[in-house]
Amino acid sequence: MSSRPSCLVCGAVVTSDPPKGLACDLCLFRLRQALAQMPRLYVQLHLELPHGTPHRQHEKTANRLQWKFRDAPPPLRLPLLAHADRCVVALRSWAQDALPRCLPTRPTRPGHLLQTLCNALASDLPACLATPAHGRQARAVWAAYAHARDLLHQDEPPLRLPTPCPVCDLRSLTTTTDGTVTCRSCTACWPAHTPLRHTRSR
Repeated sequence: MSSRPSCLVCGAVVTSDPPKGLACDLCLFRLRQALAQMPRLYVQLHLELPHGTPHRQHEKTANRLQWKFRDAPPPLRLPLLAHADRCVVALRSWAQDALPRCLPTRPTRPGHLLQTLCNALASDLPACLATPAHGRQARAVWAAYAHARDLLHQDEPPLRLPTPCPVCDLRSLTTTTDGTVTCRSCTACWPAHTPLRHTRSR
């Protein structure tokens, strides 16, 4: 009996049967969610102020600048804009190694490039996780996605799984950022990377 491979992203044993590449189902779901949400987060990083910053403070900061600097990003937004650029760099690094054909041959605006790379990686995700280097690059993209949410003070939404619950047989399983799987119907619960056995939580 052949041993199952380990996930290149989180290191857990790939339990899908048959295996869907070299990544576990949970990491595939999370990465798809991250790739779907990153274009929206990229825009918000450019538009929103840091959490708790009064708008008047932002206006005063901008008004103190000399006229030739009025078009420059106000200092309060620099961490958000810098992280938006890091998101593009992380995606480009992964795509350049795993899916080089999706990279544009002409100069492209960073926002359009980010959206293009997210769509391309999501459409062929298992093939983009074929080597340990791909796993490290995918972790970097996930870290950039998670940090963008932290900067914007947005909680990670529960991820709905397509697998039916083994207890009640309803498609109502969700997973949180720590990997815990919970059924919204019968309240069965499984810790991270635990096989979904027919046991009901207390």
